[in-house]
Amino acid sequence: MSYRVRRVRRGLFAIALVSMAVVAGCSTGPSEKELSLLQERRMAMEAAEKQVAQKKAEKARLERQLANKKAELQSLESKLASTQQNLAGDQ
Repeated sequence: MSYRVRRVRRGLFAIALVSMAVVAGCSTGPSEKELSLLQERRMAMEAAEKQVAQKKAEKARLERQLANKKAELQSLESKLASTQQNLAGDQ
């Protein structure tokens, strides 16, 4: 290809890009359907985030409850071991 042909092609390509940008920039904006869909998605996202926060709080509560139960179990096992030791010492 000659230099002149390449230059013309580049020019046409540049004009096409500019015209596409102008056409895209002159749109009328989102339609009512698009806006309502966006609002629905926002509401769904907010509901999901709220549910995630609730689940995290429930998880934290259950983890605290588990830690308390483990501590209680350890205490009772210790008490059982000392009781068994006392019974063995009395015999």
